[in-house]
Amino acid sequence: MTTRSRSLLRAAALIVTATIGLSACSAPEPAPEPEKPVRTSLTVGVVGALTSFNAATAQGATPANRAVSSLLDERLGSLDGDLQVVPNNGMGRITRVEGDPLTVSYELFPDRTWSDGTAVSLDDLLFGWAVSSHFFDDATYDAQGQVVSGTRYFQTATAADPNARTERPTLNRAKDTLTLVYDEPFADWNRQWMLDRPVHVIAEKAGVTVQQLITAILTTPEGDPSAPVAPNPVLAAAAAAWNTGFDAPAGGVPDAASAIAAGPWKVSGVTADALTLERRDDYQGAHYPGLTGLTVRFFPDRATQLAAMTAGEIDIANVGDLDAEQLKALTDAEVQVTTGPTTQTLQLRFADGTPADLREAVSLSLDRDALVKELLQEVRPEARPLQSFLSSPATGQLYTDLTSGNNAPATSADPDAARSALEDRAAVLRVAYDSTDDLSSAVFTKLVTMGAKAGIAVRAATAEEEPDATLSWVGEDESLYRSARDRLAEGVDGPDAQRTFRKLTTDTDPVDVLAGAKEIDRALFTAYAGVPLFERTGAVAVGKGVQGVAYTSEPEGVPPSFWTWSVTTP
Repeated sequence: MTTRSRSLLRAAALIVTATIGLSACSAPEPAPEPEKPVRTSLTVGVVGALTSFNAATAQGATPANRAVSSLLDERLGSLDGDLQVVPNNGMGRITRVEGDPLTVSYELFPDRTWSDGTAVSLDDLLFGWAVSSHFFDDATYDAQGQVVSGTRYFQTATAADPNARTERPTLNRAKDTLTLVYDEPFADWNRQWMLDRPVHVIAEKAGVTVQQLITAILTTPEGDPSAPVAPNPVLAAAAAAWNTGFDAPAGGVPDAASAIAAGPWKVSGVTADALTLERRDDYQGAHYPGLTGLTVRFFPDRATQLAAMTAGEIDIANVGDLDAEQLKALTDAEVQVTTGPTTQTLQLRFADGTPADLREAVSLSLDRDALVKELLQEVRPEARPLQSFLSSPATGQLYTDLTSGNNAPATSADPDAARSALEDRAAVLRVAYDSTDDLSSAVFTKLVTMGAKAGIAVRAATAEEEPDATLSWVGEDESLYRSARDRLAEGVDGPDAQRTFRKLTTDTDPVDVLAGAKEIDRALFTAYAGVPLFERTGAVAVGKGVQGVAYTSEPEGVPPSFWTWSVTTP
């Protein structure tokens, strides 16, 4: 081997040795980071304070309390995002047994329990009937609605429907059924879900036994306002417990121990700012959630709720009527926002004394397409002019069926036809409206411009004047029957509307109710009773990774079907 070859071999050996040394000094490959566990709990943001675990009382029926109730309280039915009845086939069933007399059966499935482990029973349904029916009341009221004689036991947020009177229920404990026979046919029989506060909790709070309370419900005579009697002491004690026994003390929060519920959640903690729910492993119904827990956070106003949603502090929120800037802030924060119609509708309503030709002319002068395009479509592009007095697109297919053939007018303006209706006479329309409401104020400004093109001077009615028309926000009910009743009671009327409604009260088939509602709409449009304009926009906001959340048309409601919610992000 030559000297040069030996030198090359030594050099190669040195390079290999250096490489091995460098390899020995290198840091080892880092271990892979463990995957973060996927969350199984979500946070819902609600505006308002939790003041009661009974959202059915006059003082407890606040948006925040109703939101909590929608999560906790399970009944024999619920409303979907379009406000249509969905039977709860995991709890039991409601069956129309006969149409004349209207006879309805309530069946409970076995093994359904309250969150404290007590069985849900017919006694609970019977107590719910006692609360909602006001069967035992013998009170007389003054013009302001105050009791002047007799007794009103349960201070419910809504008065008893005069068309929902029934005989005292009969119980078949062998078949776990309760049967109601109505005095007259009642269109909303499938919306009477009965289940209320647990009867065993009420009895404990009232200082009586369940048996004493059930006996009182089954034996106390029906109330007669013309002959009031001393209140039944057991019913009075139960009513007092129901009326206030679930409310928060002054400056405090409701007692978590009183939040006994039939749904799949139980309360694990409550503060002034938040309510914590955990899943019940013993729940046997159809609404078992995939999540193991929920937190409901309470915000003092919409602005702080929106800020928390934008910052990612909450996962789900009904954020109400957004403007374009608020919508952009949410979408820029990668929040998914679904906008849609709500149940709050704006209508121009004519006073009884407004001349027929002026009613017709104003109706023809309104360009409702332009109103909706300018005021709604930037946030909700699919918005269209409202075409019914009784319903809105918030009710989905029901609204579509109702507005097919209800004689709704054209949505564009016809100034020439408006002038012809007035025979080219000048006219004045005095309008009352809420100047603090942005949409009402914007509509009034447009009315002035549109009216001028038809020779109608639109101006604001003074406090001393009787207005010719009023811009009214109407809180639509989820039921066509109730909407018709409420609209007529509020003064939207026509020569045939009351007659048609009297017939509607005898209809128990949804097809007949829809047909009657169409007739009422036609009567109101024919009489130029007013002009439906549009509905307020709603919005549901959902954070990143959250799935299964549906839109709700209730302006302040929690999105429905929490048992479909899930989350895929850590």
